[in-house]
Amino acid sequence: MQDADHIAIPLLDGTYALAQIAQVEGDNVVLFLTHRTYRDRDTVSTIAPKDVMAIVPVSLSALPKDHWRILGYDAVPDLNRTKTDFASEDITLHDPAIIEAFANAIHGLYPWDGFPDPAFFTNLLRRSDTVPPPARMTADFPAPDASE
Repeated sequence: MQDADHIAIPLLDGTYALAQIAQVEGDNVVLFLTHRTYRDRDTVSTIAPKDVMAIVPVSLSALPKDHWRILGYDAVPDLNRTKTDFASEDITLHDPAIIEAFANAIHGLYPWDGFPDPAFFTNLLRRSDTVPPPARMTADFPAPDASE
C-alpha cells in the first residue's frame, strides 16, 4: 500500500467501507476512514475532508495479502494535520481487525458500544461529538437466541 491509495475494507453485509492511506512507514499506515460505502463496480470519487470520520494509525503486519483491496488512488484530503511519528510512545497502532469492527460500527453493522470500553469507537472519531447516524448500540441488536 502507498500514500493516497483508496482502500476497500470488508463489511459484514458484503459491501466495503471506503478508506484512504494518508501516510506509510514500513508496515504502519495512517488510515483516513470514511463513512462512505463501496460496492463492487462503484466508481470511487475523491474523498472530501467532511467524509473522513477517523484518522487512525494501523499496523498492517497481520493483514492478509489483498484482504483490504486497493481501488485506486487520489489526492489525500487536506486535514491540516502533522505527520504521525510511529516511533512515539504516545502512538497506539491498531490491529486491522479493530479497524474492521470500527468500520462496521460506523455503518450500523456492529454495536457501537461492543467493546469493553463502551466509548472506544467514539474515542477514535475525529470529532467525538459526531457519532455517525447509522451507529447502533448493543441494545439495538436482536438478543441472541437462548435456545441455540
